[in-house]
Amino acid sequence: MSSSDTKMVPLQFQAGINRERTKYSSKGYWYNGNRVRFRDGQPENIRGWEKKVSERFSGVARALTSWSSLAGASYAAFGTDQLIYLYNGGKLYDVTPIYTQTCVSSNSVRRFAVTSGSGRITVDTSGTSPGFGTLSITQNTHVIVSTAANTSIAGILLNGQQFRTSIVLSTDGDPDSTLFRIISSATLANATTSVITTITKFSFLLPAGQQEAAEGLGYGTYLWDTPRTTLGAGTGYGTPAPVGAGFTTKARNWSFTHWGEDLIANPYHGKIYQWVENNGTATRAVSITSAPTENTVVIAAPLDQRLLAAGTMTVASIFDPMFVRWCGTPDEGGFNEWVPRTTNTAGDVRLGDGSEIRGGVYSRNQILIWTDNALYGMTATGGSSIFTTQQIGTNCGLVGLHAAIEADGRAFWMSQTDFFIFDGTLKVLQCDVKKYIFNQLNTQYYDKIYAGFNKEFTEVTWLYPSGSNSECDKYVTYNPAADWWSFGDAIWTTWEDKKMFDTILTTGSGSYLYDNEPASVYTGDGSAIESFIESGDFDLDSAGASNSMVFVDRIVPDVELPLGGEVKMSLSFKRFPLTSTAETVTKGPFTIEANTTKVSMRGRGRQASMKVERGDTTNTQWKLGKVHLDMMADGPR
Repeated sequence: MSSSDTKMVPLQFQAGINRERTKYSSKGYWYNGNRVRFRDGQPENIRGWEKKVSERFSGVARALTSWSSLAGASYAAFGTDQLIYLYNGGKLYDVTPIYTQTCVSSNSVRRFAVTSGSGRITVDTSGTSPGFGTLSITQNTHVIVSTAANTSIAGILLNGQQFRTSIVLSTDGDPDSTLFRIISSATLANATTSVITTITKFSFLLPAGQQEAAEGLGYGTYLWDTPRTTLGAGTGYGTPAPVGAGFTTKARNWSFTHWGEDLIANPYHGKIYQWVENNGTATRAVSITSAPTENTVVIAAPLDQRLLAAGTMTVASIFDPMFVRWCGTPDEGGFNEWVPRTTNTAGDVRLGDGSEIRGGVYSRNQILIWTDNALYGMTATGGSSIFTTQQIGTNCGLVGLHAAIEADGRAFWMSQTDFFIFDGTLKVLQCDVKKYIFNQLNTQYYDKIYAGFNKEFTEVTWLYPSGSNSECDKYVTYNPAADWWSFGDAIWTTWEDKKMFDTILTTGSGSYLYDNEPASVYTGDGSAIESFIESGDFDLDSAGASNSMVFVDRIVPDVELPLGGEVKMSLSFKRFPLTSTAETVTKGPFTIEANTTKVSMRGRGRQASMKVERGDTTNTQWKLGKVHLDMMADGPR
């Protein structure tokens, strides 16, 4: 046999990856891939990422937003479990609010001590007012130290510097009432030394939250003098609960919105803070003191010039996870006026379907609010009711605070079992990778799922943790315009589309702010990143030959490589759909360059699958066209 005896047959696959079928029944579809999208129906690798600034930030980022000032300055803000950061003019600024300050009189002494090799500076706060033990400072809270000018220890300047705290525990395991440690980013001198200074002030920033969800099992996890009947006597108030029987404290998360050119920030179940743009990047956010003190999500209604708090405190200062409040208009005091009076239009409403509010977005002149089970729409109507609240759907709840995104007037979100869209009508998205995604999703960390939009390619992406991972390590993407799904590996925890900046902004592994998908960059911060696409099994005889066994002797590739480099192409042959891996014969990978016209090879089978992946060149851009195979019938065996 020779190539002149064969027939050149095109391989045709629909856009998107389909994992709802077996690999054989997915013929005509792509079955697997990583870091690919589809344009004009054809797969190509997505671009990479670069650090936006070289400076690392503290903690893991959980929320990210961008906006501009009236003067045209571009800002981005993100919140971690430790701090709030602002990005402007190529630099990061810490704008975390000050929680409290402790001061000492001039005749009191403060002692800073370093033990050789400890890497920590121990601080004795005896005599401070208020006392350190009364402040409820948490691990990793940041503190600004004020001492006499030029005071230093072990080569580390103390005065005016910001440090991360490490809480010292007493012998009984409780926090020490007078001691804590500060951690410096600089290397401590290898010496045992101490410093005593007569002037000291500690400015503690907003107490850090948890990086991971934690279960409370200790003192006070049940009713006073009441046993947990399902666990037996002696397991009530004051007795530690076994794992799985306590209550869960969620990881620190953030809700951001904008009030004109100012940033409004709300830590999950915390107070509402405002950073005022007019005061400059050197200033910190401050608490909106008259606002509710415990909130799940804050949303600005720009047309009505109101701020809404959802999952919040009632007027009686009782937290209600299904309660929504809004402030008065600017001429009524704005977000400094939340209590309904005859002199203002502040108000509230309680939602009914669900057990807690999970999140909300502003979309199409209305505010969408999700509970764990339902979707509600709130529309400003004026008059005595101010907002008209309507339930849009049930059994469509939100899985986490940032699992919903508004894009081009439509809302997309993830529930615990489905993906949804609301474009005026509530619909379940038919997902070709649904079982694959939900089976690998780590349900312990629902609250870390993050939705983002890529307007350049009309793509909605959800970041999620998979398997045993506690941080987002995977993504799934949906293109509503072309109706395809894809998935792959991720390093990001947040996502903000290119609104004020030239690229998508993301935060991710290593605690860096990234430019995502910059032009002509197909590396991950300079390193090679994997990309591939693999088809389902297709019948060779149905592709154009006339017998059950088919012989293939040539691949005619169709690949674009705009930046040079190469891709690797493989064909795997089977005799039967359920042929074992050991019996599957793979030919290749063959190197395909821009000038490769054909690849001679020999393969035989009833079914085959094709895989295309990035080659050895680090910064490779590739797009696959229509590949052809030269094949012919080869007998029944």
